[in-house]
Amino acid sequence: MVKMSYSLQNGFVLVMTLWILAMLTLAVSFFALWTQRTVSLAQSMQDDLQGEMDMLGTQANVIYLLNSQRMTIAGLTLPLPVNSKNQVEFKRNFIDQDSILPVGGELFLDDRPYVGYGKAFFALQDVRGLIPINFTSIPTLDRLLGLLGVKVDLRSPLIDKLHDYIDIDDLHRLNGAESYHYDKRNLAPPTNHFLRHPMESQHIFDWAEQTGLWENYRFSQLTNTVLSSKPNFNTAPSLVLQASYNLTAKMAEQLIEFRQSQSLYLLGTVNQVMGVHLDIDPDDANFFPANYLRLTLWYEGSPRMQQVLVRLTPANKLKPWKIKSRLDIKLLPHYIESSSSNVQTTIFTTTLSTAAQ
Repeated sequence: MVKMSYSLQNGFVLVMTLWILAMLTLAVSFFALWTQRTVSLAQSMQDDLQGEMDMLGTQANVIYLLNSQRMTIAGLTLPLPVNSKNQVEFKRNFIDQDSILPVGGELFLDDRPYVGYGKAFFALQDVRGLIPINFTSIPTLDRLLGLLGVKVDLRSPLIDKLHDYIDIDDLHRLNGAESYHYDKRNLAPPTNHFLRHPMESQHIFDWAEQTGLWENYRFSQLTNTVLSSKPNFNTAPSLVLQASYNLTAKMAEQLIEFRQSQSLYLLGTVNQVMGVHLDIDPDDANFFPANYLRLTLWYEGSPRMQQVLVRLTPANKLKPWKIKSRLDIKLLPHYIESSSSNVQTTIFTTTLSTAAQ
């Protein structure tokens, strides 16, 4: 009897020991997993912070270049090393300080990606290369909506509603909408003012329902609200060229391919490249960048990006530049899929070596 009781007691102690060991093992595993996740989270936060700092450094460098370098029809000129062969060629070709002709090595303003400071990237889009939604013609806007997938019978009503949204009266067009139409849907009334940002167009009656316009922010990426001129042939994307000048996709791509190696500055050259005659006044043809530029910033591994609208002000103003808007959105496929180029200047390479130290 005593032996059996002793055996049962030993068995109970053994079971308890095994349970305690199992619980300790689970506790240690949980602690190790928690520690690993905490370290990973801290590393991720550190990477994000470094990425944000790199973006700020890139923004500062780009704005410095925009205010210290001049523009040509090819883009933004860049400072080059004095002892480089490129600099000798640069000086030799740099005859007229006010010339708009390319000098070579410009930073392009057609939204192509560049490597920035640290792990950051950037792209500059000349705003004159986009469609001025507040001032563009009805045919141009109709073609743009069609290229973005809006059905034919919906385009005219949408354009009427846009014009009712921005005009100063309360009289609605045939297919338009004024305040009382918005009230019925519990929507904010029209501002009766020009759109301040392309994304504001989502507030226009029936526009939000056109999902094709907002996929990857397509409409806002192709339009501007600050200028009234026709798009720049040297910086306009394919869809902008097609909508603004009634070109086929093939013609627009031919023009874009041509300007990769040679900047455009004559309407005759444009006609020759496409093999057609554009019915526009030569005085309305634009080949030079505007003083508004959209700066897109992102960093490696980030799912989001920032778009900053920068306005360069005349030299007699107190501030040489002004940020008009800043938009934080998801990183668009265009910037991921395109290969990024290095900027041919010491401005970024110097900061990179400093950061590495």
